[in-house]
Amino acid sequence: MDNNRILNVANLVAGYEIKKGFVKAVDNVSFTLNKGEFLGIAGESGCGKSTLAYGLMKLLKDNALIKSGIINFNGNDIQSYSNEKMNQIRWVDMSMVFQSAMNALNPVLTIGEQLTDAIFAHTNDSKEKAKGRALEVLKLVDISADRFDSYPHQLSGGMKQRVMIAMGLILKPDLIIMDEPTTALDVVVQRTIIEKIQDLRKEFNFSVIFITHDLSLLVEISDKLAIMYAGKIVEYGKASDVFLHSLHPYTKGLMNSFPSLTGPIKRMGGIEGKPPDLLNPPEGCRFAPRCEKAMEICFKEYPKTYVKSDKHWVDCHLYNKEGNVNG
Repeated sequence: MDNNRILNVANLVAGYEIKKGFVKAVDNVSFTLNKGEFLGIAGESGCGKSTLAYGLMKLLKDNALIKSGIINFNGNDIQSYSNEKMNQIRWVDMSMVFQSAMNALNPVLTIGEQLTDAIFAHTNDSKEKAKGRALEVLKLVDISADRFDSYPHQLSGGMKQRVMIAMGLILKPDLIIMDEPTTALDVVVQRTIIEKIQDLRKEFNFSVIFITHDLSLLVEISDKLAIMYAGKIVEYGKASDVFLHSLHPYTKGLMNSFPSLTGPIKRMGGIEGKPPDLLNPPEGCRFAPRCEKAMEICFKEYPKTYVKSDKHWVDCHLYNKEGNVNG
């Protein structure tokens, strides 16, 4: 195994058991992540991003489960781990910043109590040492010490989100998964939080998986980008390659859906239609019913992976074996 690799996900299938069958929210997903690397995962709502995040943390419950696949973290297959074993590595080795801090924080506990709870759950630290660490991480995310005894309702939305990031950092994990951490925040606060995440990552060299439906957030800060559609990663590569040389029509549609800050004013595009039913996904390419460039084969066979260069790949029938564009 590559000594620099922290996470290897192979052929992961996860979803939800319902009366009508199994909903494959994550269908045969594979990717790798290196130490200190920032992977952005983008796609519209309902494409399986959050299910993937919860699956990586083994937090899927009730009718949600992982059907098959490999999750190798720090050289260990955590698929075989018991709940007790997973509880030992969560927050210590890998942590998660949950979507919507408004609901993720306990409203009847102070910020300090919630931060130190994580420390007491995994260490034998004294109250004084735990408080010291909590104050240290609050300072890292630019929250003053006098907020230690504040309740969540006494903080702004941006401050709550930064508290969640502090909670993810409290035990210095190797990997932090962020599930839409800036949702419902205004663009100025979003930018502040993104910059803070970047600064902290460079300082402590932890890896980040950043999940969002807003691709414009990811293009500047990610090392690699994965584009998800209907449970599958349809395009993957270096962020600059995916941004400047998008291959999949779905990726291009996402790129055209937000305005450029420079250059002439252009009419923004969109993607007609809606995602497929993941209980009964269509044969062939799942994007075909919405794709302006769909060919007959797109509706019959799922496309093979075409590797363009430097691990930039796409699942699309538009590219033949020689890499030329069909049609």
